[in-house]
Amino acid sequence: SIKSQGIIKIGVRENFPPFSVKNDDEFEGFEVLLAKEIGKKILKKDDGVILVGVDAKDRIPMLKDGSVDLMIAMFAITEEREKEVDFSLPYLLSYMAILAPKDSNLTKFSDFRDKRLLVIPGTTSIEYVNNNQKLFDKVEVVECENQNSCVDMLNMQDANGYFHVMFSLAGIAAEDGRYEVTNKAVGDPSPTAAAVAKGNKGLLDAVNKAIIELSKEGFFKRAYEETFKIYFKDSIKKENFLVDDIYNIFG
Repeated sequence: SIKSQGIIKIGVRENFPPFSVKNDDEFEGFEVLLAKEIGKKILKKDDGVILVGVDAKDRIPMLKDGSVDLMIAMFAITEEREKEVDFSLPYLLSYMAILAPKDSNLTKFSDFRDKRLLVIPGTTSIEYVNNNQKLFDKVEVVECENQNSCVDMLNMQDANGYFHVMFSLAGIAAEDGRYEVTNKAVGDPSPTAAAVAKGNKGLLDAVNKAIIELSKEGFFKRAYEETFKIYFKDSIKKENFLVDDIYNIFG
């Protein structure tokens, strides 16, 4: 068990700034800070938290096979995923959005008819495509492995746009002035949460307790200042996506 071994393995994204990114063998970002704090609270000590880099498509398999104990990896809650893993209380709300070159006027899916639109497998965006086929009539939906490969394909003009969560796309636009988020809110917002293997109630309860405690301690506001505010340059406001204020009801 986690407590008897004194370690907890937590999956975080390999390349998803400002949530999690690996620089010089060290992970950094909002979800990295969150993972470390939750891990410390569960273990009741400062060491023993092992971070494991994951791609989107690996999140469910790695929880199922025990490669990690906990996933804190931009994991949006969906009905399909709830059949396979158990989610914690949410800590973020995320919309899907469209990124395209500036002045391209590619703002909606119908604008991508006979054009190439990138999505990452294993994400809520590919689920949205599969569940809303009519919206993507004559759109060439192209899968790219991860954020880096998507951006590379855009840079090489191998695609016309990229459909993914708004945070991710806003970050690209903040770093590269050639692109802009042309549609900031596609579909309904998805709550983002930590996840454990199906049926692991003990760990899930401990994670929820830690999230409530961290909210009361002001962790989310501090982490916002250290990560999102700097990275997004105030283009996304805290109240638009952090949901920690709701945990005040727990007293």
